Amino acid sequence: MKSRSKSKAAIVMALTLLLALPVVTTVAYAHERRDVAGDYQFVVGFIVEPPYEGQKNGVDLRVTRKAGNTPVTGTEATLKVEVTHVPTGVSRVFNLRTIFNDPGHYTADLIPTAPGHYRMRFFGAVEGKPVDETFNSRAGGGNFNDVQSSADLQFPEKLPEARELSAATRGALDTAQEAQASVQDAAGEASAARTLAIAGIALGAVGVVLGVGQAVLGRRNPRS
Repeated sequence: MKSRSKSKAAIVMALTLLLALPVVTTVAYAHERRDVAGDYQFVVGFIVEPPYEGQKNGVDLRVTRKAGNTPVTGTEATLKVEVTHVPTGVSRVFNLRTIFNDPGHYTADLIPTAPGHYRMRFFGAVEGKPVDETFNSRAGGGNFNDVQSSADLQFPEKLPEARELSAATRGALDTAQEAQASVQDAAGEASAARTLAIAGIALGAVGVVLGVGQAVLGRRNPRS
């Protein structure tokens, strides 16, 4: 009976390991591993792979020493990451923070709001050694995933993405500004028309006064 129980436990453990293997392989494949500054190794990607636009995510960085494969701590104080959405060229520098109870593991929280190619540039120092390394997502030849559109995951109805709402807002503001400019132009034209009308009335009044004056003078000085 004990041998059967041990056999069943071994089978269950083996199946569990086999089921977990594809997940582990996927995570490892979706990151890029690189030797940095001679003595260190960086593993870089997104915290959640694959990343989707509009979903909370973050830069994923693991720093270890090549000698002994030991984690490097304190890097959050000396290293920063510049994240660039390559299609638009928009960049932002983020501070790194540690991940609780996981030495040598760092992240920078972000919500990617547009799909496509992303670039991560780590600059500063690791244990006093200068670092300036750039990692690209797959569209730029790297090993971690590009940000994906979330439209295909939405169910039962597809919602507008943040970039679509932003574009619609900008369009509405542009339309409102154009309408305001048209109103101002119309007001200016109306003011000019009123000015011309007032001038016309004034000239007419002057003409009437002159005409009356000439008539009065004509009566006082009749021709002989």
